Amino acid sequence: MQRTRSTSTRPKRWRALASSAFALALLGSLLQPSPAQASVSQGYIGGAGVVTDDWGDEGTLSRTSYASSSAVGLWQRVLVADGLLTLAQVDCEFGPVTESATKSWQQRNNLSADGKVGPLTFGRADDRLSDQGNGYVYYRGSNTTLALKRIDGRYQVLFYNGYDIWSIAYYTSKSSYC
Repeated sequence: MQRTRSTSTRPKRWRALASSAFALALLGSLLQPSPAQASVSQGYIGGAGVVTDDWGDEGTLSRTSYASSSAVGLWQRVLVADGLLTLAQVDCEFGPVTESATKSWQQRNNLSADGKVGPLTFGRADDRLSDQGNGYVYYRGSNTTLALKRIDGRYQVLFYNGYDIWSIAYYTSKSSYC
């Protein structure tokens, strides 16, 4: 006697297969490696893994957003490395001079020149980062190279005020050496 399959079980099997395929696709997307994630909620400019994707997810720096912070000081040091500010102009304050220099930097890098350092601007800047090992990261500016540190996922910037002081690039506070 030959058995025949019931046609009523076919739709159930197809639904089960479809559900399994969806679950596997969802699980696969969750297991995919993602780029370094950082945010203002961490309180500092951060990163992990490959340095060239560290800054593209950072918060926005502008005259109205985190305008007085060590994070601004880090950005100002980038502008110094590209010849758009002098070391004497690094004050951790996002004022009109920093805004103007940022617009120039954005124009040089084929970005919309809005004067705000958001994910696109930060992301273009981190393309010029290189990991030197032992926590040192270099930004290759058009005029000079900026040495930074990335320790425990936190970027540190070197400020000069008679002393060489490494300071974490915080969003909500600035180094007393800035």
